[in-house]
Amino acid sequence: MLLKVLATSLLLSPVLAYPTDGHYNSNTTALEWVPCDLDFPSSVQEEIDVHKEPIFCANLSVPLDYTSRENGKTIDLQLIKIKATKEPFKGSVLTNPGGPGGSGVDWIASDGPSIRDDLGGYHDVIGFDPRGTGRTIPFYCLPSNTTASKAKRAEYNFTIPQDDMYAALVKKAWHDGGIFAEECANTPGNADIGPYINTPFVARDMLEIIDALGEDQLQYWGISYGTILGQTFAGMFPDRVKHLLLDSAVRFDDYHSGQWITVTRDTERAVLNFFTECVTAGPELCPIANFTGPDTTAEDLHKEYAKVFQELLDDPVFLPDDYRPASWYQPGGNTIYLVLKHITLTLAYQPRQFGQLYSAVDIALRRDWEQAVEILTSALNTTTPEIPWNLGVNAFHGIACSDGAFRADKPEDLYSWVLAQAAAGTFADGAGPQVWLCAQWKFEAKERYTGPWTAINTSNPILFVNGNHDPITPLSGAYEASANFPGSRLVVQNGHGHGVRNHPSSCTNKVIADYFNDGTLPDVGKVCQTDKTAYGVFEEYLATVLNSTTNSTLAKRSFEVPRKPILT
Repeated sequence: MLLKVLATSLLLSPVLAYPTDGHYNSNTTALEWVPCDLDFPSSVQEEIDVHKEPIFCANLSVPLDYTSRENGKTIDLQLIKIKATKEPFKGSVLTNPGGPGGSGVDWIASDGPSIRDDLGGYHDVIGFDPRGTGRTIPFYCLPSNTTASKAKRAEYNFTIPQDDMYAALVKKAWHDGGIFAEECANTPGNADIGPYINTPFVARDMLEIIDALGEDQLQYWGISYGTILGQTFAGMFPDRVKHLLLDSAVRFDDYHSGQWITVTRDTERAVLNFFTECVTAGPELCPIANFTGPDTTAEDLHKEYAKVFQELLDDPVFLPDDYRPASWYQPGGNTIYLVLKHITLTLAYQPRQFGQLYSAVDIALRRDWEQAVEILTSALNTTTPEIPWNLGVNAFHGIACSDGAFRADKPEDLYSWVLAQAAAGTFADGAGPQVWLCAQWKFEAKERYTGPWTAINTSNPILFVNGNHDPITPLSGAYEASANFPGSRLVVQNGHGHGVRNHPSSCTNKVIADYFNDGTLPDVGKVCQTDKTAYGVFEEYLATVLNSTTNSTLAKRSFEVPRKPILT
């Protein structure tokens, strides 16, 4: 069951009394909040039913094109709110779960009460679907049936081997990425929205939201890509910043340049930490913990896994010619190596995924490629029984490629870029191809953020938090991002995964609540420990799943990895 859910994913509290209207001492707003009546899929609705709190919705009309407001065209932003439970009311906190392409409506519907409680209970928590995601002019691309020739292998001398990334670009990825870019350009309706789903426009949408709320300055919690959005807002509107929490930060200059060089610096370190947690937990929870015998160490597992990747480079195992592992690859020439690299990166995101990560590593260590191919290809026939809330299936590329400044006419123009990615981290070949295609993107954003990048003085200091075993937003990048905002502070959480809430820490929660409630910054060099080991989080989660009813959607979702491959 774990393995099938893994393969499918590659393809794409007590009842409280609330007022029925009005608000806890809030400002008068231009928004009309009413109980939500949205067509959430059952998986989200079950989570809403679990927390048993009313959720409120409102719509806000904003300009489609901020560079040409006089044309009068608008779009409606869907807003969703979880109300504060304590007084005095301390304003609203906008949120973004990452991506780009994550639905803020879906996220707050599912997790809003716990986010509100982490903040201390004094704030409303508001989610919205950024342009291109959810139901806000969702961006998706219709695939073609073009095939490509098989790829060859090359190698680098790293601890975890790495493919020759430039050779992979020339022999397959440039061709496949160009087809995907054409698919997106030719999908009916995309030409009408493609130029308008850029990050600066979303930052302007957030300004419209806080103005409609009657609040002077932005309070915000952004994760991953949400930190790029937060940094962009701070660069554009530094005087409108009150409390910005940037959780698991990506350097926004690296993103807006379109290069994504920094993101895989710590991926291998996070994978090694998984092996360390596995050995510490023991074979009952992580059976590969005794792979080389009772004295197996994390470094033993690390070296054995490296051997697997080297063998897959030396003697490639190809997937069936009709298998398309992701939208930016065409069928034909796709290898187990490529898919295993991407799976490993993605499944290192959070302790809850350790079950799937163990399963993938176990198959790899046993070299059971027949089982791997069977699992992956069986997922081609898996159908989704319900329509998801987030219809922006390809919003990642719709947003990121439009934001990125890099464009090229031939693969040779990408040589230095690709080699810079390769030098940054051994898992760059599992992540880089996702963004290479942006060099051939057909849409140009109506507005692109071009700075400032450094010495950005905001009206109030920004708080950064980052884990030290994060596979996709390395701690070094968070330090670099914080350095661009004088007066900001960075807290290191000594835990595993991407996003500090995935490996809970009461210490980090207190830092966050103090920041939002009192404006208090932690001491320089603050480090927070987690409440449990990463495998302790997984064990607790596994018990919750096993106690769920057999047919519960929540139980089925408990082992899911992200439904579409995303970097952040």
